[in-house]
Amino acid sequence: MFNYQDFGLKEGNLYEIIATTYSIIENGKEIKPNASCMGIRMIDGEQIQISPFYNTITYKNLKEYNTIAINFVNDVYLYALAALKEPDSPIDLTEFPSKYYDFKYIESRAMDVPYIKKAWGLLVGEVSHEFQKTKDNNFGEIVVPVFKLDVIFTEKLQETHKLFNRAENLALEVIILATRLKIASENHNQTQFSKIYEKIKDSIDDIERFGYNKRALKTIELVNNYITKLKI
Repeated sequence: MFNYQDFGLKEGNLYEIIATTYSIIENGKEIKPNASCMGIRMIDGEQIQISPFYNTITYKNLKEYNTIAINFVNDVYLYALAALKEPDSPIDLTEFPSKYYDFKYIESRAMDVPYIKKAWGLLVGEVSHEFQKTKDNNFGEIVVPVFKLDVIFTEKLQETHKLFNRAENLALEVIILATRLKIASENHNQTQFSKIYEKIKDSIDDIERFGYNKRALKTIELVNNYITKLKI
């Protein structure tokens, strides 16, 4: 029986996690994992809600295979790798590095499901229901899919509920802003691009003032490289 409190979760709160899904290629002989930085929310006591965008690999994999691994990770740099990778990446980051993946055999699925081996906790969810909702962001109203998940497997890989410190929280915010900056760049929205860019630079300045957090500094180095390649 899944007890979300064992993982330090509270109903209704939004949590940033790394989600891993998979596709099956080469005549069903190879599992291809995909990692993405996403938010989840506990609902109805035992279910999890997640909202990947329609054009993402996460959405396509969930639609086809109905299975997702929710990885609780306390290394903010891995969030950057998961969020900023893309087929046409401006920083030559097309895939989440394979060295961070491992596989867990899930008996109810009769297969190996990919997860992040540096995660301290792991939940595997199965889609029970899908619907749509309208979401308002900096670029106007958009319709997004929403999946409700039943948890079919849990494991605490380490005994920790480590919370990000201030530098790591800022680094996580910078990662999210960098993905929005790319949208502004693709939409040729100069106003939003400038606004988001200034927020990123202010946060990076704060992180650099803290200085002692090596993973946060490594994260903003990657983000800096990413945003300098974006154009409007």
